[in-house]
Amino acid sequence: MRIIISIAIACLYLVLHSVSAQAFDYKKVDAFPALRDFATVSDFEKFYGEYTQTCLDNSYGGTRGIPCFIGSELWDRELNDYYHALYNTLDKQGQEALKQSQRAWLKERDLSIDFNTLLLNQKYSTRSGTMFLLMRAGDAEELTQDIVKQRALQLKKWLEFCSND
Repeated sequence: MRIIISIAIACLYLVLHSVSAQAFDYKKVDAFPALRDFATVSDFEKFYGEYTQTCLDNSYGGTRGIPCFIGSELWDRELNDYYHALYNTLDKQGQEALKQSQRAWLKERDLSIDFNTLLLNQKYSTRSGTMFLLMRAGDAEELTQDIVKQRALQLKKWLEFCSND
């Protein structure tokens, strides 16, 4: 009888554990405050870093944790916001120069992401299972996030420079 009760409790735990992971409220990028809403870049990163960790803690690993990695998407949103704001402050010549600069950066970004993919494919080529998919997603986030963040902050700096005339 004890064995049956122990098995029943273990099954109940697994079911509840699974239901709570499925019930986690994954946020879309639009639901997060923008960088401009924080005093510092560190505060912004701390805020979404806490979300990422809470998300991972409540996804219980595997592929359900992959949507937790939102840093690159958030920085891409910031990049687009600063690009458009800067573009709108420039004259025609400045707009064209910014477009050319952005196109060149996009080519470099894409080449860097392709290289990151090559490295990830080599690292995870012999590993399988949902745990490794989550680890690969985390590594991909780590390898690409700074590329986008750096450009977003550069655009922000240029915008601030133009706004201080």
